[in-house]
Amino acid sequence: MSAKANIQHIAADFLDSSKGTLHIATTHTQAKYFLPKPIARFRKKYPGVNIYMVQASPEQLIDQLHNRKADVAICTERVDLIPDLILKKCYEWSHSLIVPPDHPLAEGPITLERISKYPILTYSLGYTGRSNIESAFKQADLELDIILAASDTDVIKTYVRLGLGAGIIAGMAYDPIVDKDLVARDLSNLIPRSNTKIAYLKHNYLPLYSQHFIDEMLIAGKENSY
Repeated sequence: MSAKANIQHIAADFLDSSKGTLHIATTHTQAKYFLPKPIARFRKKYPGVNIYMVQASPEQLIDQLHNRKADVAICTERVDLIPDLILKKCYEWSHSLIVPPDHPLAEGPITLERISKYPILTYSLGYTGRSNIESAFKQADLELDIILAASDTDVIKTYVRLGLGAGIIAGMAYDPIVDKDLVARDLSNLIPRSNTKIAYLKHNYLPLYSQHFIDEMLIAGKENSY
């Protein structure tokens, strides 16, 4: 089936490489905070390419590739051990702590020990560098009191605003204008930085426009440091 699909894609690419459909599988955080810039630039170069975006869990992202429902996936967790994928490092990013201005962690030195004393809201298992968060506290022999876990950064922000606890989110997801009612504290010196990668199947032919889209993501990754 893959060989037949590859032949069809090669033929379509030969006839007109400026038109087609690009299926992207990614998480909410990548879709909202990283992809807008590369997609906007790509659309200017390839207005004839339709883009379909599927937001899913890290496990589902890989399934989307294997089931040929996605051409490329943008992911952070659980892709390094999949043998039939080509992975390209896109960019590195770090986590931030977000709290209301009157929260004790809004001021003073930030340490893992201080953070561990308060209720925490962060990502669900398998999402957005959650493994790095847990690893940092485990190595420090500290336990996290995670009272709420979500895959959507905006959900975490909502409940931080309600006073449920301190949030640990991707640094890129904090907007100093939109989120000016929250204080962000950089955790790059406490929690290992995460790597977001571009993944696609080794034996899946990518049309020229798909390769150019990957190039746009790599350029955007170099331009930004989170």
